[in-house]
Amino acid sequence: MNPVTSLFASALIVASQARGDEAPVSVQLDPVSVICQKFLGFGAEWDSNGYDENKVTEADFAVIRKRVEWMHLPMARIMMQSRWCYKGNGQYDWNDPKMLALCRQLDVCQKLGTTVLLTEWGIEPSWLATPEVGKVEDPKYAGIIATYMDYLLNNKKYTCIKYFIQGNEPNLEVKEWNRWKKNVENVAAAFQAKGLEAKVVLMGSDQSGGDDWHRNAVDQLQGILGAYDIHHYATEELVRTGGLFDYYKKNWEYALARDPKAKNKPLVVGEAGVIGPGCDAGSNPMSGDPRYAVVMSDYAVQAANAGSWAVLAWMLDDNSHEGFTWGMWKKRGNGLATKPWFYTWSLLSRCFPAGSTIVRAGLTSGDIRVLAANWDNKMIAGERCWSICIVNRAATPKTVRLHMTGGPSLNLNRYGFSHASAVTDKNGFPLALEKLPCNLGTGVELLCEANSVIVLSSMGDDPNVTKPLSDLVTGSSDFICAQAVQ
Repeated sequence: MNPVTSLFASALIVASQARGDEAPVSVQLDPVSVICQKFLGFGAEWDSNGYDENKVTEADFAVIRKRVEWMHLPMARIMMQSRWCYKGNGQYDWNDPKMLALCRQLDVCQKLGTTVLLTEWGIEPSWLATPEVGKVEDPKYAGIIATYMDYLLNNKKYTCIKYFIQGNEPNLEVKEWNRWKKNVENVAAAFQAKGLEAKVVLMGSDQSGGDDWHRNAVDQLQGILGAYDIHHYATEELVRTGGLFDYYKKNWEYALARDPKAKNKPLVVGEAGVIGPGCDAGSNPMSGDPRYAVVMSDYAVQAANAGSWAVLAWMLDDNSHEGFTWGMWKKRGNGLATKPWFYTWSLLSRCFPAGSTIVRAGLTSGDIRVLAANWDNKMIAGERCWSICIVNRAATPKTVRLHMTGGPSLNLNRYGFSHASAVTDKNGFPLALEKLPCNLGTGVELLCEANSVIVLSSMGDDPNVTKPLSDLVTGSSDFICAQAVQ
């Protein structure tokens, strides 16, 4: 027997034995109970700041671009620094290497249709120092920002930049609410003076570990902010217990209760990550561990089910900053090798597209998380496409029964990730294991391996689905990864 076939057959036998007489976990999908009508997608932070220092070549960038394109990356939060273009004495250099690197990424986002959350990182820390301005509340700082935004929006015509965030995690950088509030007000006035307010939406507060800033933003800046975003680096325990859902639910409910227009304002997780021993702002030793792929999937499902319009992972690429290890793939010095969590996050990004509707999935188990979404099938009028993500956090296999009253019959591509295995093509992109006929109206049962993620999607036909398991071979890097023979 082929080693991959043997691997999956063995997993099924072990799962059946371990399950015994345990009843299936019932999941009732309810398309009428809508959690988010205008989901914007699972994206990522994608910065160019460290590309030069990490010696990223054009050939390397082509590999990165191919990955972003495969993900159909719906949203990207991208760093901007005013010092990259403003050189003092009223002079701007649009050909600064950092600006050119930024524009190269924006070109990809523009072509792909990726929504960009451009984030001005600030000026007060020494590494962000910008000529002639020292405090964020200085009106000149807002004028510099408006000038480069005018360049990007009108000269470069980057319509992909839909949102602008003033100050990365200002509760940690600026620290004083009133000064940052004045900064945001200055930027809003400067945008209006240049006629930019119709082209870009201000988003905030971008806080991390300072929920009072989120509440202040809702209460005091709701007339200026057209979208709300917060960051949260959760402990493994918070995610495992389901407390992350409660965290986001509480924050979004505050906005919806206090801002009459909040129901039409995106509620965005601007930076998502999970922390543990050894983690700091630059390093995450868990990011190369297969379990991180499962726990980040759990994070994504909880955040979306709590009403988040988008969830952006920190971060896409280790090359984005010097000394960083938070990415979905390693630095060029390590061959740009993908990490296990690229498999799961890239599937979430690809299979839960912008414009989809997140609906409620009723559960009977604390070990299972389920996210369900549907959207109009552009190929067949009146038909809805569906994607479903199932995360099994249990240390034993579980059978999950999906059911939807009056639900459709679908052919769903089934992807699977566990600590033992995943199946990819030669590029490291996930391959569907099969095309699974599912009648959701009568119900369908799925066997989920221990500590695993399953993604089901009727999005298009994956030409690789037709490849039998006998055409696959095992390989390994950070985890066992079956790759298709090309």
